Amino acid sequence: MSMGENYRKTYIRIDNQILENNAKVLTKAYPHKYYIAVVKGNAYGHGYGIVPALVRGGINAFAVSNLNEALKVREYEKTLPVIMLEPVHKEYLSVCEQNNISVCVNCKETFDEIKESNLKLKVHIKVDCGMNRLGFKDKEELEAIYKSASENENITVEGIFSHFHTTGLADTEYDGNLERFKALTKEIPLKDIPMVHVDKSQTIMAHEHHDFSNAVRFGIVLYGFNLMNKYPSTLKGRLRKLKASVKNNLNHVKPCKPYPELDIKTALTLYTEVIQVKKVKAGEYVGYGLNHKAETDEYVATIDTGYADGINRKRVGSFVAINGKKYPIIGEIGMGMCEIKVDESVKRYDKVTVFGSEIPIRSITRHVMTTMYELMTNLDSSIPRIYED
Repeated sequence: MSMGENYRKTYIRIDNQILENNAKVLTKAYPHKYYIAVVKGNAYGHGYGIVPALVRGGINAFAVSNLNEALKVREYEKTLPVIMLEPVHKEYLSVCEQNNISVCVNCKETFDEIKESNLKLKVHIKVDCGMNRLGFKDKEELEAIYKSASENENITVEGIFSHFHTTGLADTEYDGNLERFKALTKEIPLKDIPMVHVDKSQTIMAHEHHDFSNAVRFGIVLYGFNLMNKYPSTLKGRLRKLKASVKNNLNHVKPCKPYPELDIKTALTLYTEVIQVKKVKAGEYVGYGLNHKAETDEYVATIDTGYADGINRKRVGSFVAINGKKYPIIGEIGMGMCEIKVDESVKRYDKVTVFGSEIPIRSITRHVMTTMYELMTNLDSSIPRIYED
């Protein structure tokens, strides 16, 4: 697929066939009425060109943070529900109506603005079960909002939801979140609400299905990352598993479901190119400051990517791949360039895998001590995404 008006050889390749398969695996493994793909943060860095592939894989609703993201989804998908997980400013409610965007009701003030707008809107009511971020945590107030919304001819209660702040893998707070949701919604006829969703990637895999829930939000797992703890069959792995089990028993943590083996893969790879190769003599420095001093004569390649593209400055010492071989990043990562210690086989214009495919994303996150979420969403949105089906 063409890169369009891109005047760099730096781009992100997305394998849509992989994402479609991931969606098929997940929708088959966890039967629900609604499968909500969380595509906030520029679809976790993948861009919104993945939307058609996810629909082909069985996704039938989308969740975003804000209206800008919702409208990006609407460019690719005109009819399926698009849900904003955060409230929108009252000035933009008419845009939501015009584009069939479902809005978040997180407090009485937000609801009053929606009601006073006299616009025909679909809403998802947010319940706060312990995170203390967004949503209703008072039972009477929640019931009053639901009743008022249900009786308003302009408002459709499309959903009610919560976002739990732990996974319950090693804590009891997940159970507390779940019980609070049940208590807060006890007098609300959940069976009459089209979408009831509390589970995210990890919780849907770790816990049994909730009878009241008919929708699930797939986030990081949709992009090929299973974050469930998997202990290797080595002695060290077995000891770690035993230690975790003993700790959970002492803390009265309920056992989770067995580790799910899911045939999911990552689909994102960042490529760039070598823009110069030079021979550096022993004793000379490379890059800013005095961070790398050549101990012997060596070849250094400069590549066309840096921290302005979203490359973490802690990546020094990690590897990129050129012509099927791995080479370390040296010196200090600059805004638009960084240096690689290579050999004489590397030439100008050679293609470089910065991460993905040959350089697993997980290995980079361990090196820079961050998460897959941060690594991918930090990728500059102006870098072209090339979708291959």
